[in-house]
Amino acid sequence: MLSQWCVMQNSKYVAKIPNHLGVVDFSEEENSVWHDLYIRQIKLLPGRACHEFLQGLKILNLNPYRVPQLSEVSQVLKKATGWSLSPVKALISFKEFFELLAARQFPAATFIRLREDLDYLKEPDIFHEIFGHCPMLVNQAFADFTHRVGELGVSMTQEERVMLARLYWFSVE
Repeated sequence: MLSQWCVMQNSKYVAKIPNHLGVVDFSEEENSVWHDLYIRQIKLLPGRACHEFLQGLKILNLNPYRVPQLSEVSQVLKKATGWSLSPVKALISFKEFFELLAARQFPAATFIRLREDLDYLKEPDIFHEIFGHCPMLVNQAFADFTHRVGELGVSMTQEERVMLARLYWFSVE
């Protein structure tokens, strides 16, 4: 088993490297943080989230008591729209982001926030990626749109990529 850890630049968070089976070992406390975030967000969704997001959550069937493995979520995404999750340490370059989207892979951090950061985190954690983004990635129209954004981003100059990333950030993110 691979038990390496990666420290992100300018962050107190450590990305866990999946072992040779693609499994990340989350602690009881990390699973508890997932649970608390999940329960809190589920309560906020009625009247706020669109039908497609709610349908996506239903299809994903996330376990509220433990952090899901990327491979588990990827299986559902693959079946629904051909997407999968790609483990990343933290924030990645726009170039890498668009390359992943063009390959129908969504970047997912392999750490979860600490309890002290329950309300706000500068960098996206696994809860943000899976609970926040994956429900829409089971929607074919949204998944195709995101794929096209990735294809466009790959073909752009660095300056153009920055503008596309801003557009994506302020519309989808």
